[in-house]
Amino acid sequence: PPSLYRPYLETIQTALLFFPLVAFLFTLPFMLYQYHQYGAILVLRVVMTYSFILYLMCAYFLTILPLPSRAQVAVLTSPRVQLVPFREWFELFLNPRVQWGEPSTWKFFFLSRGFFVLVMNVVMTVPFGIYLRYYFHLNLRKTLLLTLGLSLAFELTQLSGLFFLYPRPYRLADVDDLITNTLGGWIGYRIAPLLMKALPTRERMDSVAYQRSKHVSIMRRLCAAFVDCSLLLLVIGASFFVIPPP
Repeated sequence: PPSLYRPYLETIQTALLFFPLVAFLFTLPFMLYQYHQYGAILVLRVVMTYSFILYLMCAYFLTILPLPSRAQVAVLTSPRVQLVPFREWFELFLNPRVQWGEPSTWKFFFLSRGFFVLVMNVVMTVPFGIYLRYYFHLNLRKTLLLTLGLSLAFELTQLSGLFFLYPRPYRLADVDDLITNTLGGWIGYRIAPLLMKALPTRERMDSVAYQRSKHVSIMRRLCAAFVDCSLLLLVIGASFFVIPPP
């Protein structure tokens, strides 16, 4: 139903609105690092890096948005944390409206909010597993640990009431989210080879970057000029605060 996925779409739209600002702040340090490391900038590397940043923003915004008012949170009496593993899974499968011997009732299972939330918690970290295997070349163990760490960071953000900006949590910190998010990272790691067949390896991107670094193209000169001008403007701007006027 639209009422289930509409909040997710609205949250992703919010992340897309904030992304240009984050990308602008990240551009100069990224360009400096690329030139220092490889001597050239590859479009595909830029796309991969910026898409990873956009993905993390979407995942984080899905964790904290929508933001309620402090007054609304102050009167909440809902549970703060759920520490029983697979509790939501059991509640989902024991739905009294679902009779597993009668396929006509299965729609109450697949159209329920519990099933949709479970699936979305898995899907949310599938890209994370893909990035870790394809771009960062991490093994399965490290991928699972980092996915668990990412999920734990999200849950602690919820449990702390957005780092104590709120008087109490406004979302439930759930151990089942750790399980489903880690499962999503595992799925992403397993399906990454399907994309790796179509995309160049990181070694290939490094090789192309080193080859391009030997040729000073017009684009490279423009990028270098942009970096130099940006640094010059930063120095000039800082001088107004350091050097007193005559």
